[in-house]
Amino acid sequence: MRSGGIACASLIGLLASGACSSSSTCNTPGYAGNSGCGARTPGTAGATGTGGTTGTGGTGGGAGTTGGGGAATDAAADQAANAFEAQIQEIVRDYVSWGRVDDELRWAPSLCRQPLPGVVRQSASDDPSTHGQKLYSVFAKNRAAYPIGPHDGQVVVKQSWTIEAVTTPDASWDPGMLPIPNDDGDHFYPYAKGPDGGVFKADKAAGLFIMFRLEPGMPDTDAGWVYATVAPSGITTSAGRVASCMGCHETSATHERLFGVPLSPLAP
Repeated sequence: MRSGGIACASLIGLLASGACSSSSTCNTPGYAGNSGCGARTPGTAGATGTGGTTGTGGTGGGAGTTGGGGAATDAAADQAANAFEAQIQEIVRDYVSWGRVDDELRWAPSLCRQPLPGVVRQSASDDPSTHGQKLYSVFAKNRAAYPIGPHDGQVVVKQSWTIEAVTTPDASWDPGMLPIPNDDGDHFYPYAKGPDGGVFKADKAAGLFIMFRLEPGMPDTDAGWVYATVAPSGITTSAGRVASCMGCHETSATHERLFGVPLSPLAP
């Protein structure tokens, strides 16, 4: 705004001096000749300068075209919301350090038996496009408040895998077996027992399903809850008010928007 004021002041000064005419010599008024001294004849008046040519008015600009309205975005569509990307990637980076909610191994165990590892569970959903027909394990940032609450600042991550049936004759479900059947140092038993007694193994990683709680009035959230899905490659595939998540969590969840899994591997 300051530079505009300087430009206007310069323009006024130029107009006052006649610098905007088509010929600067035509704008200079004539001036009287010098008066003679003593008996000399007075000098004749100088010729009056002709007035500068008036500039023609500038061509008026046409009215600007009114911008069209933006396409309405379905607030419940399955699409990534960039506003949450940084938070989602931070969660992906840190969630394993929080521990599985059903892992009994703690710094100060109170059990009079061996603490059991976290286990995989079979999803109750039949929808393969979400986390249905998969095995899963849950992590919570604030385990003490999971799933009942309070939920402020809570983050829940569901790891998921495709299912592989264990068909060996000696197949059994035994989370207390030693050593734990994995070699990555994770206190985790990657087997589940089906409702018919069959045993299933967590096979290929099928991505992460994430929920985290912000202030209830935050835009693009479900009363403060943000849903997100992350592919095994680490790419966020949807975030915000995700329709396929809200369809169940809004209507059927028992702890605000959370269902909750048992905090013990032995609980059904």
